[in-house]
Amino acid sequence: MESDMSEAKVDRCECVNRTFEELKEFKTLEMAQASTGCGQECEGCLPYLQLMFASGETAIDLDDPRLSDYN
Repeated sequence: MESDMSEAKVDRCECVNRTFEELKEFKTLEMAQASTGCGQECEGCLPYLQLMFASGETAIDLDDPRLSDYN
């Protein structure tokens, strides 16, 4: 069975093994980074984290067009 990438969601920082739902508790990206180091190791989730803190959404489409605002 082939997976549908259009349905893929990013909902966590794999490097620190924390969900966006957990990280959202820090209120700002800067506070989350200072406490957990999220978005600083591989930096792959950084645009998703920025969008999550801006929008409040905790699961973001892999190819969300709003990500271009954070690259």
